[in-house]
Amino acid sequence: MGWLSVRLTMPAARIDALSDAMIDAGAVSITLRDAADVPVLEPAPGETPLWPNAELDALFPLDIDLSGVRARLMLELGAAFGSTPLDVRFIEESDWSQTWRNHAVDYCFGGRLWVLPRDAIAPRDGAVLLRLDPGLAFGTGSHATTAMCLDWLASHSIEGWSVIDYGAGSGILGIAALLLGASSAVAIDHDEQARLATRANATYNGLASQRLTVLAPDELTTTPSDLVLANILAEPLKTLAPVLTALVRPGGALVMSGMLAHQLDDVLTAYPEFRFAAAHERDAWVMVEGTKAGG
Repeated sequence: MGWLSVRLTMPAARIDALSDAMIDAGAVSITLRDAADVPVLEPAPGETPLWPNAELDALFPLDIDLSGVRARLMLELGAAFGSTPLDVRFIEESDWSQTWRNHAVDYCFGGRLWVLPRDAIAPRDGAVLLRLDPGLAFGTGSHATTAMCLDWLASHSIEGWSVIDYGAGSGILGIAALLLGASSAVAIDHDEQARLATRANATYNGLASQRLTVLAPDELTTTPSDLVLANILAEPLKTLAPVLTALVRPGGALVMSGMLAHQLDDVLTAYPEFRFAAAHERDAWVMVEGTKAGG
């Protein structure tokens, strides 16, 4: 089975109304993409920013009456739509949450931690294996920010540590910490899909729920831990500074990534209680490790 994809480019101000119009016309899904290469990075919880101009992709069943779709667009857009031909494409049936597997690569971090698809063959005996299925959540280990955090975890002794993974995505960092010897981990994410992916990935890796707790931010109690991992972006890192600081015990470690190199100094000023080591940089992104005073 396949689908018909109808695509339109519109200013962000028109997107909500246009999405409603497409749903009224029979669309089964709506996808938005950047129409002008203007990046919108990870927003803070509760924010849903859009690009100035977005491409709307409405997916319809094959038997949809396209004349009805055109009539609905004319009603909504009027002269802005005019006699422009519809951009209609045939889309093959696909399980989009599994598409990443076609491009999945086995990665090794710190010489001992392997991240690989959950049904892949182990590369060698004795390796620490993290079997992953990100679902619809961010975090496969391929992005520079995640990779630097995984390298840090695999190159440090964290045996028996308590860990908090703030902005967990697929749960990759918290799960890696447990596989590398941490005693417990708490994965925090405001996205329900991310929390579902984290729980599923914990199951794939044989981790009991007693060792990994998955929570929304408003469910978290301030219990200081040995290590806090925060692979998010510069603005959320600054906003969350009081929260993340309180979550690290005196003498504990804070590992942050998701900043661009030119944003580092601005972020670090929000964390006066930490002594930071030299940052690591990869593909213009940086990761930095801090130790909290008082330990």
